Amino acid sequence: MTTSNPRFRTSSNAAAFIATGALAALTLVSAPSAFAQAEGAAAAVKPETGGGAQETFTVQFAETDILQALQMLAMQGNRNIVPSRGVTGTVSANLFDVTILEALDVLLRANDLRMEEAGNFIYVYTRTEWEEILRARTKRESRNFPLEYLNAKDASEFIKPILSDTGKVSFVGDVDKGFQPSEEDAGRDSWAFQGMIVVSDFPDNLKAVEALLKEIDSPPAQVVVEATVVSSKVQQDDGFGVDVSVIGSLDFNNLTNPLSGANDLFAGANEGIQPADNRGYSGNSAVAGWDRASTMRVGILAQDVAVFLRLLDSVTDTTVLARPRVMALNRQRAQILIGRRVGYLTSTTTQTSTTQTVEFLDSGIKLIFRPFISTDGSIRMELAPSVSDAKIETLTTADGATQSVPNEDTSEIVTNVRVKDGQTLVLGGLFKEDTKIERRQVPGLGDIPLLGNAFKGYDDQLKREEIIFLITPTIVKDQLASVWADEAREFERAVRIGSREGLLPWSRDTLTTAQNQKALDALSKGDRSLALFHVENSLRLSSNQPEMVRLREELLGKGSTAGTDYERSMMRMIIENSARDGGDAKPAASEPAP
Repeated sequence: MTTSNPRFRTSSNAAAFIATGALAALTLVSAPSAFAQAEGAAAAVKPETGGGAQETFTVQFAETDILQALQMLAMQGNRNIVPSRGVTGTVSANLFDVTILEALDVLLRANDLRMEEAGNFIYVYTRTEWEEILRARTKRESRNFPLEYLNAKDASEFIKPILSDTGKVSFVGDVDKGFQPSEEDAGRDSWAFQGMIVVSDFPDNLKAVEALLKEIDSPPAQVVVEATVVSSKVQQDDGFGVDVSVIGSLDFNNLTNPLSGANDLFAGANEGIQPADNRGYSGNSAVAGWDRASTMRVGILAQDVAVFLRLLDSVTDTTVLARPRVMALNRQRAQILIGRRVGYLTSTTTQTSTTQTVEFLDSGIKLIFRPFISTDGSIRMELAPSVSDAKIETLTTADGATQSVPNEDTSEIVTNVRVKDGQTLVLGGLFKEDTKIERRQVPGLGDIPLLGNAFKGYDDQLKREEIIFLITPTIVKDQLASVWADEAREFERAVRIGSREGLLPWSRDTLTTAQNQKALDALSKGDRSLALFHVENSLRLSSNQPEMVRLREELLGKGSTAGTDYERSMMRMIIENSARDGGDAKPAASEPAP
């Protein structure tokens, strides 16, 4: 049905039909010729129910200018809609049974526009204009965010994408590489507090920064690495040989060595070895290696014959075992060195001077590692274990000067592996074997069966070296670290008390330890008075005992203040004893009684 008296309003750009009349329903038919010829737009509005903001209607837009569409909605809903100068565009939509605000929301979304309702006015802006208005209305704030674990420089890089175009961030607490102070650099005016970043931006951005830092500034995981290093060296030496010396017209007593008669005759350096007729005869074999190591030597001198037998059977087995354990943060490098630092001199020569400096070479058992913890509980390990032995040798340079040069015998592995939490990794393969076989004999005579053994000698040597590394990384939980700390403190206490057992019986440490033990024994038996007595004696000997001070406070009661300002003063002890034993003593005659 239609109203009996509709009115129509047209414009040069588009034609719009709006029905008037109280709560009347309007059916809009196809546009007449004037409407059909309207440039670039067609719209139809059909009210459904009552007026005001809850009135619903049906509207159709076909390539309608956004300003005209807003004007039509303003007239339909009796609302003041004010678009900005930058609002442009066209809209095409078929809306059925919508309110004025719902239709307005659709038109604004289609053209990426924003609206603000203030009183009886609805202002429409472009997205850029609306952001500028918000920035103008919103005040920037500055806030500091202390960092517990995250590096300040890294944190600033994380939050930069969250900040607005005008947001700024500054940070302090960046730590220099290395941690060993020197006379030239002991810290100076560097930042001595925890890392911190200061962000200046809008409140919404600050909230986003806070949420991000709360998520990423978390304690890093730790890994404890237990390493077992076994270095085994076996050296076996076997030797055998017989040296025979036969001489004539000579006396053994005149020889410097019965087995080198030929050498003495040839040298002629010792008087009295030549006979009267100036003729001497000597022949000796030298296959035994008499000057070499042996485990048994047997010699026989008879008439003009000397026979010496050398036997060697030696086995040396050396085993080096080390079990270091160290804890490191995730992705951080750690190093263990069990050995010594060998110093040597280095010289630097210029045209005017020569400077000598001392440098050091690390030797022994060394382990360098860096763990990378994965979310699945596995650990990637960068490992570089080594076992080395340093030697300093002195060499002669071309100009005749001596120069110390370090040499190092080392066995090392550099690897990158992946293991599970608590899994033991075996790094072996460092096996070396050196076999030396030496045979000596008298030509011809040594080839005679059986009898030729008297003219043979041999020295065999076998060297075997093997190194095995056992690496066990374990991800450390805070509870486990606490348990280890308690165990370490108990172990330290036991070692400290045990080491004092060998001290002199009248030393202060021994007496203090004895009083502490007596106090604990009395407390375990329930005798608190005796325990307090021994605690006081212990503190009198050494006041710097926090555990004993705390025990005394527990024995005296939490509400008691006695002993909190304890002093080892003889005068104070006398006053306290007098006040406790003779509180009713008469005052001195020179002072009036109270």
